[in-house]
Amino acid sequence: MRNVIAAALAVLALSAVAAPAAAADEQVTVTVGVADLNLAAPAGSAALDSRIDAAVKEVCARPDIRNLKAMTAWEECKATARLGALDQLSIASPYEGVTLTSLF
Repeated sequence: MRNVIAAALAVLALSAVAAPAAAADEQVTVTVGVADLNLAAPAGSAALDSRIDAAVKEVCARPDIRNLKAMTAWEECKATARLGALDQLSIASPYEGVTLTSLF
């Protein structure tokens, strides 16, 4: 059933405020595909974690390690991005057993 819902939702959008190197108001969004994953299986969950980790690295650029403020902002960016992805995934979870149909 998760494949049906995952196919209906198709993707998670992972977004966070970019690392300090970017403009302060800039927001970066990365799409993580989940339609091809069986999230009920451990392999599917592991693949999703890997995709989320890769997207987090893309969204949150690592700053110079000597810049402590930027390193703190980078850690916050990673946490925010991962939480955002997991929140979007949790929104889909209650609808696992629901088949989408139309009344018309």
